[in-house]
Amino acid sequence: MSHIHELYDFTASAFIVHDKKVLLMHHKRLAVWIQPGGHIELDEDPEMALWREIEEETGLTKDVLEIVQLQQYTLPGHSAASQKRLPLPFDLNVHPYGTDGVHKHIDFCYLMKSSTDKTAQNIEESNDLRWFSSADIEEASDKMYPDVHARALFALNMVS
Repeated sequence: MSHIHELYDFTASAFIVHDKKVLLMHHKRLAVWIQPGGHIELDEDPEMALWREIEEETGLTKDVLEIVQLQQYTLPGHSAASQKRLPLPFDLNVHPYGTDGVHKHIDFCYLMKSSTDKTAQNIEESNDLRWFSSADIEEASDKMYPDVHARALFALNMVS
C-alpha cells in the first residue's frame, strides 16, 4: 500500500538475523540498503503488517521466524479474551521518507531471528536481498542510512 496520509504514515519493519548475519534489501525507489518492512494498512495492527510485509518482501514466514523482544511485560488482571497484546518493538522512530522531508513514517521496528537463510526476493520492491555480516555492513555503510547501519549492527549484537 502506498501513503495513506499526507504527513505521517505508520510502518512496521524488522531486522532479521540468521547465523550472525542480518537481512537487508536494496530498496528500488530509495536506492539504499534498508530492513524489510512497509506500511500498516487501515485494517491491520503493527504485528499483522509486520508478518505480511516480511513475507511479501523476503519470502520468510512465521514458521521460520521468531520475534525477539528485549523487554517483556505482563499486566495483572489482563484478560486475553478482551485485548490482543502486541509484541514490543525494539525501536519506535519517526523518519522522513522521500526527498522533500515533509512526509514521515512512524516505524514500529522489531528484531527477529530466522531459522533459515532461504529467501525469495520481491523484484517489485527491491533490487537485491542479501544477508550481511558486521564486516559487510561496514563495507556498505555508504549505501545505507546511518540509523539503518547502527540498528543492523545492534541487531547482530543482540540476536546472534
